[in-house]
Amino acid sequence: MKTDTKTLSEEALKRGIKINYIEKFQRDIDFMEFSFKNHFEYIRGERSSKTSCIASYTLEDKAQTKYLLSRRKISVATGKLFHKSKVREVYKFIKEIGYPLVIKINDGAHGNFVFIGINNKKDCEKSIACILKKNNYFLVEKEFKGMEFRFLATTKKVLAVAYRNPAYITGDGIHNIKELIKIKNSYQIRGEFHKFFLTKIKIDNIIKQNLIEQKMKLDHIPNKGEKVYLRKGSNISTGGDSDVTDQVHPELKKIAVKAVRAIPGLAYAGVDLMTNKDISKKPTKSSYIIIELNSSPGLRMHHFPVIGKPRNVAKGIIDILFPETKGKYVGE
Repeated sequence: MKTDTKTLSEEALKRGIKINYIEKFQRDIDFMEFSFKNHFEYIRGERSSKTSCIASYTLEDKAQTKYLLSRRKISVATGKLFHKSKVREVYKFIKEIGYPLVIKINDGAHGNFVFIGINNKKDCEKSIACILKKNNYFLVEKEFKGMEFRFLATTKKVLAVAYRNPAYITGDGIHNIKELIKIKNSYQIRGEFHKFFLTKIKIDNIIKQNLIEQKMKLDHIPNKGEKVYLRKGSNISTGGDSDVTDQVHPELKKIAVKAVRAIPGLAYAGVDLMTNKDISKKPTKSSYIIIELNSSPGLRMHHFPVIGKPRNVAKGIIDILFPETKGKYVGE
């Protein structure tokens, strides 16, 4: 069972909610029936029956999500969706918005097929060609510079906020980058897939290219204390995280809640927000963007942050699923 699903199950059991593992013979699927008296809800991963299929479908379409957010006057990256038959029109659009760019697949997840920091036509062509092997549509956006945060929000409040730290290693003056990655992957909190708090860092072409741009290779030995970022994109699973919930300005929390409300049928979500301003300061329209929303948000980074206070976000989600059990624990 995934760590995220386990946190939901443990919170449910504490309240006397029964759990039936419907797909118990399929190891990679956590599809469960939660029941309390005559009230039934269903969970797969972190997505629940409180979120409609329309909401899930919408969030799988990045362009559609951007449209619904911007309609509510929520800031998103300047960008445009293109079909493979309209590739020639991309460069006219680039002249309008300018480099650097982010080019990404329209229905991707976990940072896959997302190309950041594109500064020339050659890299643009390579990124588009890579995406078109997988999908007929791609998004071209003006890159927004700033720090990235994951808000776990409902339609009423923010449950937790984590700073999304890109995957990196810290030099010791002895080991090279490849060896430092191996050492970091050996930590007990890292493993395969989402059964562990953090996922192992896999050396791929993106990491190699990012190192080249920093004039490094895998055999480079960083100085003691030198931090080397392996990816440009933030990903809590591979990078790590810090809880910053108490530092976030109330207006940013309101924006995250507003973003969840902007999607019809969405009960809660992971809201990825980027800001170029101190998160404790009141935001302006141009100081932040919502990158995307996730209807099956990870919970482990909030329950087990590398730095900061643990947040029991599973409690907030079970409160939504079974409000009649709110604050009622078995044996108390």
